[in-house]
Amino acid sequence: MSRFCPSRIVAGAWQAGLVNWAAAAKMAFGLSLALLVFGSGLRTRLTDVTALLRRPILLGRSLVAVLILAPALAIALVKIFDLHHEVAIALVALSISPLPPLLPNRGEKAGGRTDYGLGLVLLLALLAVPVIMVSAALLQVVFGRDYVATPWAIARLLMLSVLGPLAAGMIVADRSPATARVLDGPIERVQRWLLPIAMIALLISAAPDMWKLIGNRTLLFLAIFAVAGLGVGHMLGGPDRRFAAMLAFATSCRHPATALTLVSANFPSTDAHAAVALYGLVTAITGAFYTIWFRRTQTAVP
Repeated sequence: MSRFCPSRIVAGAWQAGLVNWAAAAKMAFGLSLALLVFGSGLRTRLTDVTALLRRPILLGRSLVAVLILAPALAIALVKIFDLHHEVAIALVALSISPLPPLLPNRGEKAGGRTDYGLGLVLLLALLAVPVIMVSAALLQVVFGRDYVATPWAIARLLMLSVLGPLAAGMIVADRSPATARVLDGPIERVQRWLLPIAMIALLISAAPDMWKLIGNRTLLFLAIFAVAGLGVGHMLGGPDRRFAAMLAFATSCRHPATALTLVSANFPSTDAHAAVALYGLVTAITGAFYTIWFRRTQTAVP
């Protein structure tokens, strides 16, 4: 007869609760991102979104930084160094997953131009599916294995997380500016609290698996990719520091849900949630230091 063991019962209950907590955190995180993008749409006009198209040189530099240089850096890190298997997979998937949902918000806090950030978000959302399909074909050549792009899954994901909420917010602002002004304040307050809470819950739920990845210079390589992305974006943003700040975040930060979709399609036996969460933590820390540095140097400029 097996012995009654309260500790095992408690551990099992805790584990079950943790799984539910992780699912709830992911749902809250997705909802908060949608609210953030919807709130950005409430403050956006069509002329803001199309402003980037009237700056072809900046547009070209932006696309080169986000769509070419960032993936090239990730592939170089994977090919040259002995990265942990899950980290290598996550890093490559993140590098070909443009369109960070937090871009307008994070770039604005650093002093970037919001209209440029929103225009870049919309353009990357429209280009994401063909870009990922081309990237998958290139990865086949580089790594010598077939890659699945899952275009419809990615398109549905981007529609729900970015294009849909942004378009909805813009429609409300265009049809009823008074309604947009009424909604703007409450939505901003909700997402100000909901997003950090959801991010903390996600990190806590992924902490045990994240801890297993720490070591073998994993944090170093993730930091190299994040810092290099910030540097490349800042330089290619040009002399206008407001563009530089926004492009720095656009190059360094990626769309985590898109990356996880690509990983599950190409490596179904690999769980990359912890690696993606760890990279999110790294980008949050490096981005905070970049914001501090940017604001100090901006103040110092006469």
